[in-house]
Order: sequence, then C-alpha cells, then structure tokens
Amino acid sequence: MDALLNNVVPILMLIAFGFFLRRQNYFEDVAIQRLTSMVAGILVPCVLFNTFISLNFTAAHVWLAAAFFLLLVLLLSLSFLACRFFPPKRRFFPLFFCCFAFGFMAIPLFSTVFGEENMDYLAAIGLGHELFVGLVFMPVAQLWLKREPASFRSVGKTLFSPLFIMVAAALLLRFTGLKPAVEATVLGRSLLNVISRLGGITTVLIMIIVGYRIRLDDRSKLRESAALVGVRYLFTFGVGYLYKFLVMDRLAGHDVYFDYAFFTLLSQHGSVLLVAYVGEHSSQDDLEVASSSLVINELAGIALYLLFVFFFL
Repeated sequence: MDALLNNVVPILMLIAFGFFLRRQNYFEDVAIQRLTSMVAGILVPCVLFNTFISLNFTAAHVWLAAAFFLLLVLLLSLSFLACRFFPPKRRFFPLFFCCFAFGFMAIPLFSTVFGEENMDYLAAIGLGHELFVGLVFMPVAQLWLKREPASFRSVGKTLFSPLFIMVAAALLLRFTGLKPAVEATVLGRSLLNVISRLGGITTVLIMIIVGYRIRLDDRSKLRESAALVGVRYLFTFGVGYLYKFLVMDRLAGHDVYFDYAFFTLLSQHGSVLLVAYVGEHSSQDDLEVASSSLVINELAGIALYLLFVFFFL
C-alpha cells in the first residue's frame, strides 16, 4: 500500500498544483494551448519512442495490435450507426468513442504503477491504436468535421508526423539490431539520452496541464460534457470488454499484465487531436463542450485507474 501511495499521491498533487496555477491565472490560455501542443507533438512522441525501442515483441503482440485496431474500427462504426438512429446535438459525437490517450495518459500512469519493464502488452495494443489514429481516425475526422473528402495526401501527412516518425524509428532500431550501433557513437548515445530525458518530463507536464484545465464556470456545459463522458464509458467498456472476452483474451492467454494494460488504455479516454479539429472546424459551443469533456475524461480516467489500483492489486 505504501508503494502505491508513493506512486499515486504525487500524481494527485501535480494535478492540484495545476489547478492552483489556474486559480492564480499564472498562464494565459494561449500559453497552455502551446504547452499542450508541445507535449502532444514533441514530448509524447519521445515517450512512445522510449516505449517501443525497448519492446520484446512476439507474434502474439502483433496479433494483439491488429485485434485492437479492429476494435477501434468497430467502435467508430457503431458510433456512426447509432447517430443514424439518434442524431446527436454535437457533430463531433461519433468521433468521441474510439480515440484514447495512449501516450498522453496511459503510458505515464501504467509505467508509474507497474514499471516500464512490464509495458509490452500496453505497447502492443498502443501500436494498434496509433495506426488506427493515423490511418482511419484522422482521415475520417477530416471528412466529417472539415466537410471535405479524405485523401491519400492527408494520410501521408499523418504518417510523416513526429509521432509516426518516432514510433517507426524506434521499431526500426529495435528490430534491425541497429540500436547497439547507434549507442556506440557519442552523437547517437547523446541523442537517445536527450529523447529519454524529454520523455521523462512528460508525466509532470501532463498532470499540471490536466489540473490547469479544470474549469467550473459554465455548469450547463459541464453537465452536458459529464453526460457525454458517462455514455462514452458505458459504450466503450461494454463493447470493449465483450470484444476482449471473445477475441483478445485468446491471443493474450489471460496474462495479468494484459488485463492491466487493457483496462488502463480503455479508462484513459480523450483526444487532444479531436479537440483541435473541433476548435478549427466547429462552433465555439462545440469547442467548449469538447474541451470540458476532455478534462472530465482525464480526471475520470485517473480516478478509475486509482480505484482499479487500490481495489484489484
């Protein structure tokens, strides 16, 4: 219990510190947006690089990545199907259920409690998630929110993003055996060290950002956002765990760290990318609801994760 508290209490204190900074108006909103962009665009790719470069992938991990990719396609398809029968108030609604905070929340939380050495299963399903985001989610979001057809150019742009480049570089170094050769040079060793250090500060900044985003002004939008989050958890946990029981448990062999990894990723909803799309192509009302939903998702995800840790470990 002491070990868990030593890992969990600092997370809560960092969130509280971020909320304190908000109360003090320490940053302008534009500064937090730029900090969030830096975390999502630069630091999270460093976290993913550090995760994937140390992977010990097996054939089962590859199948798990593919299976999780298909789960996300299923969630997205069912969301659009539901919208045909129950037209939503917010246009971003069908995109709300299939994107998780893998690098932004799941990796920091999982590694804090279970250690980086046990992240193989999380990295495997996370790889399926990142491929889904780049190959399916972003083009579909472009088609749906920008109201313009998706193209091979938009997919190509995603594949050359820092996130995909860092994941591809890590997998290349890991599976071609080039990592020792890179580490043997001063420049290569220094570069890997810098990437590791950048990844190391990510958790701190993420928790502060989460706390800073907590706003309690507009109660009606908070209620709407909370309702969206509730529906999202019911839907994704219901479909997700049924799919896990029918498909993914057979691939993982009922490994306990796979169970931990699956819960961790499913509990960490939220997409900074979706909020950015909404801000660019939807109304201010939609943006405020999407932003509030992101914060509530992050706080609810942390709360669910902490309850899981305390009651099931």
